[in-house]
Amino acid sequence: MVKIKKWLAIMAIIFLIIPNVSAGANYNASNAQAYLAAHSDNPWSVMALTMLGQTPASTSFLASVSGKNAIDYEAPILAITALGQNPRTFGSTDYIAALKSYHVSGQIGDASTINDDIFGVLALVSAGEPVSDSAIIDAKNFILDRQNNNGGWGFTAASDSDTNMTASAILALLAAGINSSDSRIQSALSFLQNSQNSDGGFPYNPNTASDSSSTAWVIWAFNALNINDATWKPCLQVVFS
Repeated sequence: MVKIKKWLAIMAIIFLIIPNVSAGANYNASNAQAYLAAHSDNPWSVMALTMLGQTPASTSFLASVSGKNAIDYEAPILAITALGQNPRTFGSTDYIAALKSYHVSGQIGDASTINDDIFGVLALVSAGEPVSDSAIIDAKNFILDRQNNNGGWGFTAASDSDTNMTASAILALLAAGINSSDSRIQSALSFLQNSQNSDGGFPYNPNTASDSSSTAWVIWAFNALNINDATWKPCLQVVFS
């Protein structure tokens, strides 16, 4: 659970800040922290500030989440667990029970999409739910069953693979107990590695231009897989240049 919080907090820092850094600008930690503090009414900002050892100005918005879909509860749960709090009692609603109410037909949320299963697994595991929980097992299997032939995943089962969903799927599968050496994880890793552009960065879709957000997602997955930094360090030159 601690490792998941760290992965997500690192991702939040990169994902929220980098798209707001202009090309050619130098990354500045104090400016990044100030940006997050100014946008702290966002679950991802809460995760990032927590990772930086900062207390968000207000987290009251997390106590009144009312969702119509599984995905509406997942980021708030991750933010609450990053704060070291219990999403079952943080507000007036048990967010874990609310999320699990969307566990139907062997998956979480909308049966046509994969992202709500991916972040559902991450949210439930971060809250201490065991990997033997039926919602986690079903979501894990749903994700695995929808892996494309090239090793990646798309937003829906019918979508072509993209780097963002593939990176986040790797995180969810690791959190659900799949070993990093598993052939399905390694196939996903190969998809990501083969998607890297000559500038060191990663695109959303293979064979398109690199973008900072996609590069951040892939760095997150590589970091979680303990990839030797010598094999992915060039990515940082794209993200922070």
